[in-house]
Amino acid sequence: MSKKQVPTFCFVIDASIAEAAGTTEPPHLAAKCCRDFLISVRSVCHRMAWSQAIKAEWDKHKRGFATQWLVTMRNLRKLRPVQNAQLADLREAISEHSDDQGVVDCMLKDAHLFEAALATDLRIASLDENARGHYTRLAASFDPLQHIMWVDPVAEGEQAVKWLEAGAPTRQSRKLKRKGKENG
Repeated sequence: MSKKQVPTFCFVIDASIAEAAGTTEPPHLAAKCCRDFLISVRSVCHRMAWSQAIKAEWDKHKRGFATQWLVTMRNLRKLRPVQNAQLADLREAISEHSDDQGVVDCMLKDAHLFEAALATDLRIASLDENARGHYTRLAASFDPLQHIMWVDPVAEGEQAVKWLEAGAPTRQSRKLKRKGKENG
């Protein structure tokens, strides 16, 4: 049961959080932030988007705490199955986004996260600030991305756990958009 009556959402949780949450020695601030974030996802009754691509990443990177957390999420039926549907228009926009093939490859590697977010509740949790920057720039020309909200549990000032406990409400400041760009 949730701590309080708040809306709940389905999150795409990047494996970077699973990997960081499993770090226990020496005590690491990022690990604590990620563990607190995952505990809050579960306790507030949020769900996690679960596609084959997300599962493959988690299988590769999860350890310790994240492994146990995932088992409890599965047992509580808080893993929401998502089809591995590649969005041709998103992948085409990525390919046309940059002349730098390294940037394109980096973005394509994470495209499944954005496809899952677009298929669920438009919320991504990740530590990958490079991906956030690339996709924020792409959102300027690919409108569906402008609705995705991003949270980094480790980033100073994001107050990720507090936001989750408030029901992960829609906030313009969390959306993938350039600073100062108005979003309808």
